[in-house]
Amino acid sequence: MLAGLLLVCALVACGGPKRLPPLATTPRPGPGVQDDATPPAMPAPVEHPSPPPIPWLEPAEPLLLLGVGLLEDQRRLELRCEGAAWVRDAASGRTLAALAAGEPLLCRRDGGGVAWEAGREQGSAASLALQPIDPGFLVSAPGGSYRGEFLVIPSPRANGLTLVNNVELEDYLKGVVPWEIGRPDASRFDAVCAQAVAARTYTISHLGARQAQGFDLFATVMDQVYKGAIGEDARCNEAIAATAPLVLRHGGREIQAYYSSCCGGTSTTVAEVWPKDDEPYLQRRADGPGPGGTAWCADAPYYHWREAWSARALEGILQRTLPEYVRYMAQAGRGGWAAPTFTPARGGSADRPGALRDLEIRRRTPSGRITELAVTTEAGTYHVRGDRVRWVLVPASGKPAILRSALFELELVRDGDRLREVAVRGRGFGHGIGLCQTGALGMAAAGRSWREILAHYYPGAVLEPVKGRLR
Repeated sequence: MLAGLLLVCALVACGGPKRLPPLATTPRPGPGVQDDATPPAMPAPVEHPSPPPIPWLEPAEPLLLLGVGLLEDQRRLELRCEGAAWVRDAASGRTLAALAAGEPLLCRRDGGGVAWEAGREQGSAASLALQPIDPGFLVSAPGGSYRGEFLVIPSPRANGLTLVNNVELEDYLKGVVPWEIGRPDASRFDAVCAQAVAARTYTISHLGARQAQGFDLFATVMDQVYKGAIGEDARCNEAIAATAPLVLRHGGREIQAYYSSCCGGTSTTVAEVWPKDDEPYLQRRADGPGPGGTAWCADAPYYHWREAWSARALEGILQRTLPEYVRYMAQAGRGGWAAPTFTPARGGSADRPGALRDLEIRRRTPSGRITELAVTTEAGTYHVRGDRVRWVLVPASGKPAILRSALFELELVRDGDRLREVAVRGRGFGHGIGLCQTGALGMAAAGRSWREILAHYYPGAVLEPVKGRLR
């Protein structure tokens, strides 16, 4: 059986998951090297020796590991491994219990730590790791199976538990790429390669971005959709391998490789959408082969779309989303970009919008997206800026969870002075910054290479190998 690198992670202060050296000082096997050692027999209940040293060879580059936040504030977790596994104290690396294949590890919050139960044994630790004896075994939790190992920590901002999947970078990408760009046919393989490079670059540039939560990245659209080993795709895995270990850099650093589903015919800059500085490699440009040409993403399902609400339904939604917007923009670094956020009517409070009176698009970006949407209620006027209009005008169905894009026109239906219906007719799906995924698919189908696709969406960025490192 081939054995792999066994790493245990510990959470310290707010620094995110820590990667510790292997518990046994053992080199890693190289390609084609057989491991003659067999896994140790399951220990007696009171004895938990660490695995014996195994004659491995050091890899040419150390692995780059990251922690992906799968679940937060869970009252209880039930975790398993498809093969034999160790339960370890993540802070010290001490072995606490041994599990047979499929045997559950039960966890719950215990004050400032994690209470656990494994078979006939139980205990408590500041943080807990579930580590397969053979790294080829998958670990599983409600919702899926994953490569790597699990780390269980007390949720830093809540009373439950947080589940983190510690996984090597290239294995992480296997659980991202097919869920971000889909599983296209061979004629669009270069688009998948471009997506693999963008996702790899985004990952590296955002390591530690969620350290306050105790991990590196969310497993959702807050960062990149990640579903572990479920639904891995052979063509996507081939694209990941074909582009490894390349990332996009500008000025010697990995770029902010943003991407979205469909730009609606034109991409945009960062400062037009978010309270962040512009980047030279994220430019506003037409998504097509030339001026006036058909956009690469014109065949996307949501290149054109429409969303509608009754005035009463939208009014109910705004009672929640408008106060949330004001609070969001009051946080550090956003106030100057968004000011003013609310102009009160006599006696009006931003926390209680009241009846909806009117909506008006007051400003647009050069790409046509909303710069300011004025929403007038009996409490006053809310000045909704940039991409946050998508969080305010939430679809009544809840699908998608936010409005598809900020590139839209308003349609208001009135009975006299009263609103009866509100609709938006828009283009695109997502923020529109960086790579347009459906545009990349169109470029690939037209014969453009993955390098040409990346040069189109990230002009000025250069392809360079990432240096593996232990984190």
